[in-house]
Amino acid sequence: MVAMELRSPGGVARSLRTGRIGKEEFEMAIDKAKAWDTSMLGYADELKRIVAAYQDARILELGAGRRASFTLDEMAGSVQSYTVNDIDEEELSLLPGGYDKACFDVCGDASNFADSYDVVFSRFLAEHVPDGETMHRNVFEVLRPGGTAFHLIPTLYAMPFLINKYMPERLTQAMLRLLSPRRSINPKFPAPYSGCYANPSRMTKMLKGIGYREVEFRNFYGHFYYEKIPVLKQVHEKFSEIAADRDWHFVGTYAYIKASR
Repeated sequence: MVAMELRSPGGVARSLRTGRIGKEEFEMAIDKAKAWDTSMLGYADELKRIVAAYQDARILELGAGRRASFTLDEMAGSVQSYTVNDIDEEELSLLPGGYDKACFDVCGDASNFADSYDVVFSRFLAEHVPDGETMHRNVFEVLRPGGTAFHLIPTLYAMPFLINKYMPERLTQAMLRLLSPRRSINPKFPAPYSGCYANPSRMTKMLKGIGYREVEFRNFYGHFYYEKIPVLKQVHEKFSEIAADRDWHFVGTYAYIKASR
């Protein structure tokens, strides 16, 4: 399988923010609070609000490797340490100075980092792990009591992600070139979407079963997958508008997970 994101996990949001892609190209009539681009553009502010609730916060970003999502200056002054995780020590060795490092497999043994962090966060990582429930269990373990996990995930059963999950890589690549030629295609990172579901009840049950006290799950709707097919693009936009208005979570495309230990 191939990982399907435009340019990079934050590429769409950065392009919208900097104006390299005209916003009119993606505008939909979806309630802005539920629109797919809000999940990306609003992620940093949402994370900063979570972090600001902790004095001398110790925060951990999962799976970032050499490229932390935020500079140290972008984090609140109340942050005591910003740790970056990756499974690859070589990737972490290329991280700029000032960050702490935590090399472990998010689906493996995280016991050396138990009870260490006030906030653990990720974006566009969960779909790539082989066992989503184990990942969330390990996040629970490395959080301090009272800590918060925050994740941005793509969700099943949105059609673009079903295609990515189930179609052979060769066919997926061909479809991507046809439907969204600007999208990067990276066969290095398969995406099984384990534990990436748009159903709030299903996700809440799983997370509370792990031990989280409180779980907030927020669906977003719409996608940029159909940008090069005019009629299908309009149909998708209208359908996404209706789905968002009626909270048809089963066709949601992205979600925030906020869970407190």
